[in-house]
Amino acid sequence: MADLAFYFGDNIIDPELEQPGLGKILLEADLQLKKDTARLTSPQTPEGKAYWDKLYKKAGELFGTENITIPTITRPWIVPGEIIVRESQGSAFIYKAALKVMLEQDHLKDSAVYNFSDPRLKELNEYSSQLIRESIIPKLTQEVNSSKRYARLRQVYYSLVFSRWFKMRFSGKSGQYADRIDKHDL
Repeated sequence: MADLAFYFGDNIIDPELEQPGLGKILLEADLQLKKDTARLTSPQTPEGKAYWDKLYKKAGELFGTENITIPTITRPWIVPGEIIVRESQGSAFIYKAALKVMLEQDHLKDSAVYNFSDPRLKELNEYSSQLIRESIIPKLTQEVNSSKRYARLRQVYYSLVFSRWFKMRFSGKSGQYADRIDKHDL
């Protein structure tokens, strides 16, 4: 579940979301994201062919005819995007709750730095990441926010957005709603 990052303070995932049903949805979405990334970077697709053609061209510029393994350490993550909740007379409506897809190195600024013994490999990996950001990430983001394959993830996300709104709205106040916060009694 490390690739699916819903942040709660210093925790990767809130312990309440580790329940089997929710965890399964998160893992399925993470697996689907990996499959979609593999599909979009496959040389059998137009965007995948363009990606590999550019990457091989860059590798040729950096290494000439030297035989190398091309490093492509580009792990996508699904992260919360812009959230807009509108309130009116005791009710709330999620106006917008988008999910974003980002590369791990962009999301976790302090993540493990990939050490390459050859600076040309580092440059090639950075180029690969840039290509992914420009051509693949926008397509993945669109799929995560609109494809049926990610519908259950979006449902969990919307529920999470509402629960956080509820907690922020009623925490520290009196009344039956405030009394239910953090009681683990849905």
